[in-house]
Amino acid sequence: MDRLADVKEGKYKILEILKPGKLRKLSNLGIFIGDVIEVIKPGPGPIIIKKGNMTVGIGCGIAMDIIVEKAE
Repeated sequence: MDRLADVKEGKYKILEILKPGKLRKLSNLGIFIGDVIEVIKPGPGPIIIKKGNMTVGIGCGIAMDIIVEKAE
């Protein structure tokens, strides 16, 4: 398990979002625990992720509170 802020390009499954406020922000974007996302551009700076046809930039502060594991 890693923080989204620390991973490289690739596909990851979201296991946990540590803070309720950040969970709410991500759910408003359509990103939920259990989703598989693709990291297009890792940090430093905003992490660019893709879910389905949607591409989103996630700030480092939020990315530090998203726990992911490599998806196959």
